[in-house]
Amino acid sequence: MTQRSSFGKVWLVGFGPGDPELLTIKGYKLIKTADIIFYDDLLNKEFLLKFPAEKVYVGKRKANHSIEQAEINVLLYEAAVSGKTVVRLKGGDPMLFAHGGEEIDYLERRHIEVGVVPGITAALAAAAFTHVPLTHRGIASSVSFITGHANREIHVPLSGTLVYYMGASNLLTIAEEVVRKGWPTDTPVLLVYNVSGIDQAEYYTTLQKTIDQPNQNKTPLIIIIGEVVRLKINCDLGNNQTELIDQLAVVGT
Repeated sequence: MTQRSSFGKVWLVGFGPGDPELLTIKGYKLIKTADIIFYDDLLNKEFLLKFPAEKVYVGKRKANHSIEQAEINVLLYEAAVSGKTVVRLKGGDPMLFAHGGEEIDYLERRHIEVGVVPGITAALAAAAFTHVPLTHRGIASSVSFITGHANREIHVPLSGTLVYYMGASNLLTIAEEVVRKGWPTDTPVLLVYNVSGIDQAEYYTTLQKTIDQPNQNKTPLIIIIGEVVRLKINCDLGNNQTELIDQLAVVGT
């Protein structure tokens, strides 16, 4: 497809889970040289203030969309047509639960050049910061990333570890569906709130306790289900720490 040389270029840049130090070098360079930045929710806004680019907030949270995706597509296109270098800054990775494919399709069909810079997605950051591996020899040879959004059907893939995004308000339904698909009720569950943030918090429970004692959960929340979680619990128990598996999965109030 022929790109028009008079048009600017749009870069989809992954910011990572929240901590600016996890941003890639390439992403940082693009933010420095951008003419305009369209940024998502859950990004470090103080960090963005140091850059001269025009900044436009286009965040979308549950029941609180500042702007719809179709409108974002048009804004990106109009900025590029005007000759600007555009950065579409997204939390996590642009190609995972982030509408990256939709934006690429919309722009390229209109002869706008698009580049993508990957970011650290929340599941990988949660594994790193909690020391819970998503795969482990002899325990889990596969991992699945699944949307836990409340208005969608909950899928339970055949996988060693399940990681649900956007599932805070749907945690009870997720746990019930995983058990219905045959997972043992004592399977450990790890909830990680605001991974990489200064207020990151982690909570250990089981599928059965999640069902028996449902709680109100704050977002953003990553839900990790599987025997890999028990590795961390057993390690901490071996260090004579509190029996983490007896904690209730309470995130906030």
